Amino acid sequence: MTGQRTHRYLRLSLVGVVFALAMAVTVETVRTGVLLPSISDYYYSPAGGVFSAALAATAVALLALSGRDLESVLLDVAAIFAPLIAIVPTGFRLEPVVPDAVMPTVLNGVATYLVVLGAVLVLAIMLTIRGQIPWRRTVAIGSVALVVGVGLAVLAFTPGLREQFPFAGGVNVHLVVTVCFFSVFAAIPVVNALPRTRDPGAPRPSRAVRVVYFVIPVAMVIDLLLTVIIGIRMPHTPAVFIGEAIALGLFAVFWAVQTVERWDAADPPSLVAG
Repeated sequence: MTGQRTHRYLRLSLVGVVFALAMAVTVETVRTGVLLPSISDYYYSPAGGVFSAALAATAVALLALSGRDLESVLLDVAAIFAPLIAIVPTGFRLEPVVPDAVMPTVLNGVATYLVVLGAVLVLAIMLTIRGQIPWRRTVAIGSVALVVGVGLAVLAFTPGLREQFPFAGGVNVHLVVTVCFFSVFAAIPVVNALPRTRDPGAPRPSRAVRVVYFVIPVAMVIDLLLTVIIGIRMPHTPAVFIGEAIALGLFAVFWAVQTVERWDAADPPSLVAG
C-alpha cells in the first residue's frame, strides 16, 4: 500500500505543481498590473523562483513514476526536457538575448544539468548490467539523453556559439525544449487509451476516460502549433501566454484524471527488467 500511495500522491503533486505555478504568475500579474508575453517570461520576475522549482519538481516526479511500459519510457524522456525549460530561459522582453547579469546563472545551471544527466546515465547503465533495467529501455532513453546533452554542451560552451547562447544560429533553445517536452507528453494519454500500448497490469480505463485521453493530445498538438505560429507572427500579443496556459492546463487535467482512474490500482512494476 505504501508504494500505491506514493504513486497516487506523485500524480497529485503534478497537479499541485501546475497550481503553484499558476498562483505565482497570478500574484505577480496582480502586483504589477502587467501581463507578460508568456509564462516563460516570468523567469525574470519575482515568480521566477517558483517557475524554476515547479519544473524541477516536475522532472523528479516524472522519473519517480517510472515503470517498464511505454508510458514510463515517455515519462523519462519528458523528464529530460522538463528542467531545461527553467534552466535555459526565454529571451528578455521579447528580444533574443539573456541579460549579462543572468548568464552566469544560466551557464551554471547548464553545467549542473549536464553533470547530473551524466551521473543518471551511469547509474542507469549499472542497473542495466545488473539486470534491473532492460537494455532496450536504457538504449532508448540514453540515446535521447546523449543527443540532448551533447547538443546542449556544444551550444553552451563552444567558442563562437557560447557568446550567442541560448540563441546560437537563430535557434531559441528554450522554445525547442518546451515544444519537445509537450510533444513527448502528448503521446502519454494516447498510450493510456490504447490497450496494446498499456502495461499488462494496468487497469483498462472507462470509455469516458479514454475519450479524455484522446482529446488531450489532439488539443495539445493544435495548441502548440497555433502558439508557435501566432507567437512568431504576432510576438507582441498574449498568444504565447495563452497557449502555454492551455498546455499546462491540459497537463494538469491529464494527471487529475489519471489520479482518479488509478486511485486503487496496484503498484506499477518500477525499474523491473522485462
